[in-house]
Amino acid sequence: METVLVVDDELGILEALADLLREEGYQVLTATHGAEALARMGELRPDLVLTDWMMPVLDGPALVECIRAEPGWSGVSLLGMSAVDVGALRAQYPSIPFLQKPFDIPALMKQIRKALDGQRALSG
Repeated sequence: METVLVVDDELGILEALADLLREEGYQVLTATHGAEALARMGELRPDLVLTDWMMPVLDGPALVECIRAEPGWSGVSLLGMSAVDVGALRAQYPSIPFLQKPFDIPALMKQIRKALDGQRALSG
């Protein structure tokens, strides 16, 4: 079973995404900010981190930097989401796919599947 860590400071979005992903058969971890996400990753390494970009305590860019700096997390896929225009974020972070909030559920699920399939291809 693939594990997805959902990180968002908006509890309604966090809970809705967690419920949706569980219904789709994923194991789901949740965190309300980047520091909590890093603690959760220390407990169980996820296959994918789906993270909001603007959060308190530790935001999306700082979380991504921490994940990339940890050799044991090198194969973890990243997927960003934001209510701000993601076009600029895609230009600034070209290696991370972004979803525009509010998002279309089928598009979200397609992006999650694509990220996980890409991670699987990289890890062999």
